Amino acid sequence: MSRNVEIKAKVQDHDETVRRAVEISGKQPSILRQHDIFYESPNGRLKMRSVEENGVTRTELIWYDRPDVAGPKLSEFNKFDVPAEILDALKLSLLSSMGVKGEVKKTRTLVLHGQTRIHIDRVDGLGDFMELEVCLAPEETVEQGEQIAQSIREQLGVAESDLLVGAYMDMLMA
Repeated sequence: MSRNVEIKAKVQDHDETVRRAVEISGKQPSILRQHDIFYESPNGRLKMRSVEENGVTRTELIWYDRPDVAGPKLSEFNKFDVPAEILDALKLSLLSSMGVKGEVKKTRTLVLHGQTRIHIDRVDGLGDFMELEVCLAPEETVEQGEQIAQSIREQLGVAESDLLVGAYMDMLMA
């Protein structure tokens, strides 16, 4: 099982947050168009994500579990690429067995910084957000990941008062 420490927050100025992320990392961003289909999972969250980048689309199935709390939180996850030849059958099986909870569509600006994925998201129907995913090595502690996430959040100029609790799917259903 893979682990990361995540922070999610509302963003007051999308372009400024992207500028700061690029400044911190020294790397140019990637622009991804993502469409997530969430299923009624009895444990954690399960989504099928299609990702379009540079005209190429790939699909992955992602299961994850994390507490719904503001600030840094441990997320345990498992994901795998879905081969195109089984995509339709897998979608039908998931729909038939679990049902669809809802869908999230977003444009994600991705900036890589060390072991951290900085996401600046423009979510259809919700607005602008920032998400940090600090990927933990097996020997790293949650506390080490939390320190990294908090430091980057501060460098991005994201206030603690803008931290969010749940997932985009939760906000769309509220």
